[in-house]
Amino acid sequence: MPVKEFSLRVPASCRPGDEHKTQRAFSESVEEYVEGIFRLQKEVDRVSTGEIAVYMCVSAGSATSMVKKLAELGLVEHEPYQGIRLTEFGEKVAKQLTRAHRILERFLVDNLELPWNDVHELACKLEHYISEDIIDRIDEKLGFPKTCPHGNPVDADAPDPSIRLQDAKIGKLRMMRVSDERVEFLQHLEELGLKPGVEFEAIGSSQIDSLIYLNILGNAITVGKQVARHVWVVPA
Repeated sequence: MPVKEFSLRVPASCRPGDEHKTQRAFSESVEEYVEGIFRLQKEVDRVSTGEIAVYMCVSAGSATSMVKKLAELGLVEHEPYQGIRLTEFGEKVAKQLTRAHRILERFLVDNLELPWNDVHELACKLEHYISEDIIDRIDEKLGFPKTCPHGNPVDADAPDPSIRLQDAKIGKLRMMRVSDERVEFLQHLEELGLKPGVEFEAIGSSQIDSLIYLNILGNAITVGKQVARHVWVVPA
């Protein structure tokens, strides 16, 4: 069939196979690893390739190859047997991604009314394809929110007075944030009645099996290690 004459053309950024269509310095995969290492550093300080592999759900070989690439790009420092840490440049990239991610989560929940427990994955995808100036405009339209829907600060350098539930004293507490944003974990917290801003009481604990006994809105609840580690609180 002969091609008819027309002037319509796909925009350059949408052309298949265009390696520069996102106009970003790094690939989505590189950015995901940088952001992942940033999160892991808050858990274990010096991160191992094995921990990266577990967190990213990839093989140890894939994690090792990516760490070498990140080092070549100046994003991480890696010394044998000393672990892996982001460089100053790597931390800057990670904080930009974290900010974009949390602003997007807030937009998805507040403006599109998506459930708070199911926006993390979508924000993970979007953050790699939206430029920083657009993120700035979304931030302004939202009124410069301080936290994402999970209570985590938009500004990764902002002071954070919260501590893990497992380290809190017995008494009245207020949930501030949650550091595990997997949908199934957030759904579990919602079933327990635990969301950022909720006040409850820690009434006891078991040293043997690390259980913590709570009173949440009049309901007696027992939580284990995962909740105790990833729920962050302040005294109420």
